[in-house]
Amino acid sequence: MIEAIIAATPISDAIDKFLFVVSLDIKPATITSYALCLRPLRALDKAISEITTDDLRIAYARLRDRTSRYDDHPLRPQVSDGLSIYSLHKHVRVWKRLFHWLVDEGIISRDPARKLRRPRLPKDPPKDMRPDDLDRLLAAEAESARDYAIVCFLADTACRVGGLVGLTIADLDLAERRAKVVEKGGRSRYVHFKERTERALRRYLDEERPAGSGPRIFVGLRGPLTTGGIYQILKRLAGKAGVRGRYNPHSMRHAWARQAIKRGANLKEIQEILGHTSIVTTTTFYAVYLDKEIHERHGQLSWLPEE
Repeated sequence: MIEAIIAATPISDAIDKFLFVVSLDIKPATITSYALCLRPLRALDKAISEITTDDLRIAYARLRDRTSRYDDHPLRPQVSDGLSIYSLHKHVRVWKRLFHWLVDEGIISRDPARKLRRPRLPKDPPKDMRPDDLDRLLAAEAESARDYAIVCFLADTACRVGGLVGLTIADLDLAERRAKVVEKGGRSRYVHFKERTERALRRYLDEERPAGSGPRIFVGLRGPLTTGGIYQILKRLAGKAGVRGRYNPHSMRHAWARQAIKRGANLKEIQEILGHTSIVTTTTFYAVYLDKEIHERHGQLSWLPEE
């Protein structure tokens, strides 16, 4: 009897329960993203046990054939263009997580999303910041000790931007040149930095950071800096410095990994320093090469002797 009641649960109710449970472990921004990806499934208007693989394929086909983006998005205006391959991939990934969770919870006995295929993503070029653009950012920051310290910390530690904005005075160990950051999934880890970053942090803390600013290290006029605030700072600096390529925090992580590989680091070292739980992530997204780099490396590694 109980099983029959559970099986008759409307898809919308099942989605609501899923979002509530996963919200206990992941950030609100991720929950918002999940909710947007799951919105097309609410339109199925069926009991959760009645959803079939074909239902999901049809829902995916409708997404693929759409001619606009950001419909009903809470923050972005609608754009007359279809969904990108990355957005479609994300939708399918979230759908699969939903139904895997429903099976794991015993709400349904079979997974209709198991055979649903994710669209194949193109192999993108590296997403790293160029070293000369980092030089430009650093050179542009003689005026603000805070912004200079932010650039140094991001570029030196390869931490995620969430770890930077959450950094507190208690987390910072200048004598040992390391800091404890809390990043994805609430996981904490230590990141390490060089003397240049230590000096930048000391200068900011001693000369510019307002007294009584609370525990967070990086603050603005309205309190602790947010992720959005960091992006705005870097955008302003990039325009001022004449940066020609990428300048966001994640591009600095990519740059750290790629430059470390060029300096002879192995993937295990990079995995540990970037805080990846799996070396597969390191290999897939960070150990990426341009064709000209492969050509140059091939010339160094080929065993065919010269004439």
